[in-house]
Amino acid sequence: MTIKYVTDVQARGTTRQKSVSVTCGKLELSTKHIDNIIAIQECSAQEANELGFIARLLIQATIPHSKPQSNEWSRKNGNFTMHMMAPSSVGLPYGCYARLLLVWMTTQAVRNKSRLDKGYIGETEARRLELGNSQRSFMAELGLSGTGGKDGSIPRLREQMSKLFKTTISVMFTEHNEGDEYISEDEIGARVADVSHIWWSTKHPDQNSLWGSWVDLSPKFFQLITDKPVPLDMRVLRLIKRSPMALDIYCWATYRVSYLKRSTVIPWEGLMDQIGANYPNTPQGHRDFRKRFLDGLKKVQYAWPELDATSTEKGLLLKPSAPQVPRRTKR
Repeated sequence: MTIKYVTDVQARGTTRQKSVSVTCGKLELSTKHIDNIIAIQECSAQEANELGFIARLLIQATIPHSKPQSNEWSRKNGNFTMHMMAPSSVGLPYGCYARLLLVWMTTQAVRNKSRLDKGYIGETEARRLELGNSQRSFMAELGLSGTGGKDGSIPRLREQMSKLFKTTISVMFTEHNEGDEYISEDEIGARVADVSHIWWSTKHPDQNSLWGSWVDLSPKFFQLITDKPVPLDMRVLRLIKRSPMALDIYCWATYRVSYLKRSTVIPWEGLMDQIGANYPNTPQGHRDFRKRFLDGLKKVQYAWPELDATSTEKGLLLKPSAPQVPRRTKR
């Protein structure tokens, strides 16, 4: 089912009309969900003050979808390799919350980098990200509602924050010259956080603490995530926040479409290497990945109907379309 609207769009002091279509397919969407999708199409992320960013390296290679068995994690995409390590007592970050945290951290770091470049703040101040005075207020920034209990969102977010802040990430770029006579390797290693200070009430998540909470990113990690970051629409992320696969697909497609000039088929094997996360390299693993990728793609296309991507036997057929957020967006 496709719902079409013609609405008045007000932004920056002007009013214009825009035709808006929402294709619901077989998925049952609530009225609120449909209203959110329409709002995304009516007004840009920048106009709605909903502009976010994700580090490009986290699109080139993704973090685990579910809890990994090891405390080390590697992904390879062409000449790019990302390796993650975490203390055995804590483990690696994974899932939706870790992804939302990384988007929030990148967004704050990019904003601070802009202020740093203009001379408004110093380098140390730019690397400090303020987490706020209460856990629930911070969760609201991530688009999450705070629930307690063993499996509630509050302890789960705390766990992912601890894992992420203690993780060390290294990225390597490898190049071969003609004839493979020489190989060039450039590697950058960075702990995510140098220092973190969290002062939140464990019993009363709404209660403000006497002191604020913050995290100081390491200089190298700050450099990595602010180098050519990819702009995102935070409203889309909130609609697909429960699916790690959908979050990865949205970030990847936003970047890929931004420079796509002609229709292209991305092989399933390549997508699995880049976004496959925990799927085994077996025929069954490939089938499982493809099925879950298409399920995630469907969620993304509900929130971003203009994304022209269809499944083929060889891979995903991606056609040029308007970027969900323009690459050259003011920060």
